[in-house]
Amino acid sequence: MPAKKKFDYDGQDFYTAIGNLASKDYDDCEIAQFIGDEIRSIVRQRYEDAIDTAETPDQIPEEPKYDEIPKSLTPEVFAKMKNGNYEGWSEQENKLRSMLISQVLQHARGQLRLVYKGVYDKVALGKIKTKTTTTQERNTVTKDGTPYTEKTTTTTTQEMPPNLQALTMWRWHHDPEFKNAMREMKKMDVAVEDKNIDKIKINVVYNKKEDTDLQDRREEKQE
Repeated sequence: MPAKKKFDYDGQDFYTAIGNLASKDYDDCEIAQFIGDEIRSIVRQRYEDAIDTAETPDQIPEEPKYDEIPKSLTPEVFAKMKNGNYEGWSEQENKLRSMLISQVLQHARGQLRLVYKGVYDKVALGKIKTKTTTTQERNTVTKDGTPYTEKTTTTTTQEMPPNLQALTMWRWHHDPEFKNAMREMKKMDVAVEDKNIDKIKINVVYNKKEDTDLQDRREEKQE
């Protein structure tokens, strides 16, 4: 029976693959599912780079055995590896490898958050610039009478206006005074609603028994 394929948990490719997938906004389950494909992509790219830079045939390395790289991990196994309680590793291996996995994930996702924050801030503050290119064609002739088409290209740059909704969220997270003011306004709104509720009056109308009997007799006469 062939031995079960295993990743090289002490090799750089395993942790590089985790970082690459995390930087693409993959969650832990998706990383576990696609880590084999990512490692194969890394190994293949390294092999192709070696071929491109080789000056003589003997400098070309042996082609990697891609089929020996496992396809994936189960989400449960990856979670145990990340948390340092994977049964297939020793206590020392769990301690070291889980630390490396956590560091790689934190770094990649931290960089991704910075990218998202940068784009969000630009949208909120109106710093996104758009370019519009317009090409106009005009049929004309040269001095010797040869017809030709004259093309004129115009490029205009426009700065998008601030997005008020995004700007409000941006100020909420970055402007303490604005945040406190919004909270005070919310308290005032709640207080006004409470006062309006207190002003509501409920009138209960009821009839005495003799009034009800009189009404019944009047209805009988009408019939």
